[in-house]
Amino acid sequence: MPPFFVAALLTLGADPAPSNKPVVLRPTRVYDGVEAKPHEGWVVLVRGGKITAAGPPTDVQVPDDARAIDLPGMTVLPGLIDAHTHLLLHPYNEAPWEDQVLKEPLALRVCRATNHAKSTLL
Repeated sequence: MPPFFVAALLTLGADPAPSNKPVVLRPTRVYDGVEAKPHEGWVVLVRGGKITAAGPPTDVQVPDDARAIDLPGMTVLPGLIDAHTHLLLHPYNEAPWEDQVLKEPLALRVCRATNHAKSTLL
């Protein structure tokens, strides 16, 4: 296969570079996790993949070059992270919960937790 053809194929499959252009999200509501109720008509400004501002459009300075994404009928809320984990346990089909917690030595369970954390995070 000619090298030029291979290079062309590889280029076609390459992802474009992420845009650093700011983005303003315009949902119907924004839930900020501070107030009990969502805020109507707020906007969310995102720069470099991170939220840099959220609030009423009069309070958020949106750059002229920002790409606007209208989200009618949608509610934007902070990312929800499921931090519930059972690092010290292995699947219940391998051993009942009671046996793991009451009969297995703590050192074994700590070693298992270390392995589970490593495989989950890396």
